[in-house]
Amino acid sequence: MSTRLFLDANTIISGLLFEGNESELLDLGLLGAVELVTAAYVWAEVQEVLQRPQFRLTPEGVEDLLSFGQGALLLLPDADEDAIKSREGNLKDKEDAAVWAGFDASGARFLVTGDKELLQKVPGARRTKTVLDDLRAGRLQSGEEDPPPLGPRRSR
Repeated sequence: MSTRLFLDANTIISGLLFEGNESELLDLGLLGAVELVTAAYVWAEVQEVLQRPQFRLTPEGVEDLLSFGQGALLLLPDADEDAIKSREGNLKDKEDAAVWAGFDASGARFLVTGDKELLQKVPGARRTKTVLDDLRAGRLQSGEEDPPPLGPRRSR
């Protein structure tokens, strides 16, 4: 069984729109090398952001990107309301509570995000590059223990 990773909206959007670490991670999900998951709340945010005028995507272009994303990701239901509310007090951005709760409910090994607050506060939150480096080095094989932390987290 492959490693399960929960993706935040910023990771998915970046992977759909740009070449780089995030697009590589989506490709690995499409190939089945890792199991990528996200919650309905996060997917709705992805859909909304891709339709913003700044990206200059046609409706067909948005649909193509969303179709690719659905092929790479497993969409899970949102976490229950109590789980979301229980995390709101820990975050400045209350909307991120649904991401944290969704990650916890998903059974994923890591939350892959670029959100500084989530990276700082959520145990298991990692940047895409860190996850890819660990995958390449074989440190994220199923059933293995997590690699030791590199040191204390600090805000950037």
